[in-house]
Amino acid sequence: MALVLDDHWIWDHWIAHDGEQYHLFFLRASRALHDPDRRHFRASLGHAVSSDARSWRLMPDALVHSDGPAFDDKAIWTGSTVVRPDGSLRVFYTGISRAEEGAIQRIGWADSSDGVVFERTCCEPLCADSRWYATVEEGRASDEHWRDPFVLFHDGLWHMLITARAKGADLRHAGVIGHAVSQDLDHWEVRPPLTSPSAFGQLEVSQSHCVDGRHLLVFSCDDDMQADPGPGGVWIAEGQGPLGPWDIDGARYVRPEHLYAGQLLQLREGQWVLTGFENIVEGRFVGSIPDPIAWGEIELVDRPH
Repeated sequence: MALVLDDHWIWDHWIAHDGEQYHLFFLRASRALHDPDRRHFRASLGHAVSSDARSWRLMPDALVHSDGPAFDDKAIWTGSTVVRPDGSLRVFYTGISRAEEGAIQRIGWADSSDGVVFERTCCEPLCADSRWYATVEEGRASDEHWRDPFVLFHDGLWHMLITARAKGADLRHAGVIGHAVSQDLDHWEVRPPLTSPSAFGQLEVSQSHCVDGRHLLVFSCDDDMQADPGPGGVWIAEGQGPLGPWDIDGARYVRPEHLYAGQLLQLREGQWVLTGFENIVEGRFVGSIPDPIAWGEIELVDRPH
């Protein structure tokens, strides 16, 4: 069944499997804000568990903003979760701070040994490197994109894919997949982006997966952040490997278009499904999570010409 909260909007989310049950992590904010556009600076990280990735049991929130001053003392944004070699969970997440009024995004992490209580274990957050990535000092934008960490293990290293902007690029073309690597999940080295500027101003909440032998990059982009006309929503680009290269300009979008922050998940039985939150329907923000869609039922549509 879908996850709908009467008192909170829920939107970006991701799912991890610990070998026994699924863990759903999701951004949430109170409907008492009245205006859903205000939710971003009030976001905390909700948590639910399930045996089938459909019927969810709410757990205590995984994270709320920290006491200041800190890089995450204003709100918690999207990330990903990995099961560490010792079986514990590590949540990577985006933090924004009051000091900069949320303008600069940084990446941190928190651990849980019991799958319920999460403690911050990040000494220094991961920041954008101005050698390759746009920062507020560059002056092209009022905010600094460095968010939505997706962590995967490949070729002996942990790799982090990050929503970022290319240095010096036009804003509607600047969206790139940022990149960092680690040997131990604790110490990270920022590297040049995995993609180049394209038709998208942002490649949000990206994931890299191999589905039925096809290397796919899943990302989301609103229509107002694209260089050429195209619907806002979930996009999928074909690639040559887990780290690309991907055909970003040739990406196709997912129907129904009102889904956003799409995520691919392989269930324990082996089948792949797509999740995404209910965004704008008939001019109204919904803020709920529907049931996953089987990969074979997903409709991919070419960009309009």
